[in-house]
Amino acid sequence: MSDYIDSLYDAALNCEIMPEEFWNLSILEACDRIDSFRRREEQRQKQTLARLHFLAKDISQYVGCILAGKKDVKPLELWDFFPELFQSEKVAAEEQRKTRELAEYKARMTDFAHCHNYAWAKKGGGAGNGRHDTGKASSDY
Repeated sequence: MSDYIDSLYDAALNCEIMPEEFWNLSILEACDRIDSFRRREEQRQKQTLARLHFLAKDISQYVGCILAGKKDVKPLELWDFFPELFQSEKVAAEEQRKTRELAEYKARMTDFAHCHNYAWAKKGGGAGNGRHDTGKASSDY
């Protein structure tokens, strides 16, 4: 019996049960605490491995897109895998994407307007022929 208690004591110490606490537990309580610790530890290991596996898949997805050279391939985001957990992040990212696309569109249109006006002025179109800012109608020329 003392060998069993010694092995149980060693297992309890490995399971982070303090010596004072161990000696105040019954044998069945000590076994339950040890089993509970081992189940929690196994669950932690599974979660860690799942995270690492997910990370490896995510990295391979991005690397695959880069190596394939496809610009139309959109890597999956975290909310694509876990939609109920990351709903608010998905909405925020969508808003940021819309804001960024609108800013890019505005910048492209401003560049186009400047290039168009410059080319138009260079051709002689800037002489006031029907322009709205001259105060004269095109028939007045």
